[in-house]
Amino acid sequence: MTGNESRVKTGIAGLDVLARGGFPTNSVNLVSGPAGSGKTLLATQFFFNGARDNGDAGLYLVLEENRENIIRAMRHFEMDLDGPENEGRLFLIDLGEMRTEQDRGVVSFREIMDFLESFIAKTKPKRLVLDSLPIVSLYYRNVEEFREELFIFSRYLRQQDLTTILITESLEDQCLTRFGVEQFVADSFIVLGLEDVRGELRRTLTVRKMRFTKHDTAKHPFLITPRGIEVMSGEKVV
Repeated sequence: MTGNESRVKTGIAGLDVLARGGFPTNSVNLVSGPAGSGKTLLATQFFFNGARDNGDAGLYLVLEENRENIIRAMRHFEMDLDGPENEGRLFLIDLGEMRTEQDRGVVSFREIMDFLESFIAKTKPKRLVLDSLPIVSLYYRNVEEFREELFIFSRYLRQQDLTTILITESLEDQCLTRFGVEQFVADSFIVLGLEDVRGELRRTLTVRKMRFTKHDTAKHPFLITPRGIEVMSGEKVV
């Protein structure tokens, strides 16, 4: 990738400025943060804005939260799935519910790849969200096995003409990601933060990594507005 690499816009105010136009096409992008930091909101905006602004078909795989809660949250931020779903442009799939119906436990990366293999052939999405990695990790015996399978999964995604967001979590005041390995596999790494400033929580966003392309590396504040996340790209947190 170079500075002229084609980009996939997130449609999130301020974020595309920091990323010099959006995520590189066909990249695997990791979003991390503690509970309540806005990870799912960022991912749903990327998913929804692609269809609304660019006509991109999108697939959102839910592993932890249920489908109804995601839809309710999206509507709160003026993202109504009814039209795009009926038109076959957006697909919100609750893999957790599918596993329950089949009386199965947690799902592996290889099982997700098997699902994607047939689904991609039928619907040809351009954007994918997996929410979230810590749930998949429950399938594996240790971090080393999880990292090995995550590497295989990420390589598979890059071959599918998809631009992907993978969601992970961080533990407050500890590491940047739940397992400390996810960021090494991804092409880009966005960290969301919650900082206590005089008794009030301040939300921050940092593009920690974006392979082979220029990007802003400073920590920036962001707001959650009625239309979703707005990153204050002209302000820095020091």
